Order: sequence, then structure tokens, then C-alpha cells
Amino acid sequence: MRDFRLLILMVVALIAGSCKKTETHPEPQPVVEVTYTAMDGSWQLTSWRDGELGEQTYLYITFDGDSRRFEMWDNLGSMYTQHKSGTFSINQNTNKEYVLSGIYDNGVGDWNNEYVVRMTVDCQEMEWQNNQESMTFNRIDAIPELN
Repeated sequence: MRDFRLLILMVVALIAGSCKKTETHPEPQPVVEVTYTAMDGSWQLTSWRDGELGEQTYLYITFDGDSRRFEMWDNLGSMYTQHKSGTFSINQNTNKEYVLSGIYDNGVGDWNNEYVVRMTVDCQEMEWQNNQESMTFNRIDAIPELN
């Protein structure tokens, strides 16, 4: 009888151990070099401040890596499309993160922040982040026709 109880205790311990939730640590994502070539092309803002954009809200941006210029169309602060253009640069900070900054052609505008930029390995999605906000962009074939 004693051996039977010991066997039962061992089986219960074995079952309890196998049901215990194992901690999984996500694999670290490979660091993708954010270059002028990788950013080249058209992008659509898909998430801003950790939320989806409203149905009629948009921001599109096109980067030309060769000339280091950008063009942006958005209606974030207006019911009408705003067109902005300027220059941009990519640098690395002391933490080896890629930092995006820009200057508008007209000298005024909202691009007064630097953003840490991370890209997916396939360069189809990028995230911009600073202390105030987080934005996610997806690559698109072309900027749609805007009214």
C-alpha cells in the first residue's frame, strides 16, 4: 500500500510539472539597418499613438533616398489635405538606434521631433517612436489620388 501511495504522489507530481506554464521568451528581432535605400518609396500611416486611424484620416509619405527628400500628404490637423515637402536624414544615436529627422521646405510644420525608426526584415513596415508618440507605417505601391 505504501508503494502505491508513493507511486500516486510521483504521478501527480509528474502531471503537475508537465501542466506548469512554461515561460517563453520572444526571440530577439534581428536589427535591420535603416538606410536611405530601405526607406525609399511610398508609405501609409496605419497606427498612431497605439491606435488605428479613423476611416477618413490619413497620412502618406514618400521618401526619395537619392535626393534625401520627402513629400507628405495628410489631413491630421485639418479636414483638407495638407501637402508638405522637405529634406530628411538618418543617423545613429549612442544606443545604435536609427534616428530620423527632417526639415520642411517652408520652415514651419509639425516635424519638430526626431524619431527612432525600426523596420521589419522585409522593409515593408516601419515604426517611428519618440517620447510623445508611436507611429506605424506600411509600404504601399503609390500614393492614392486625394481630393
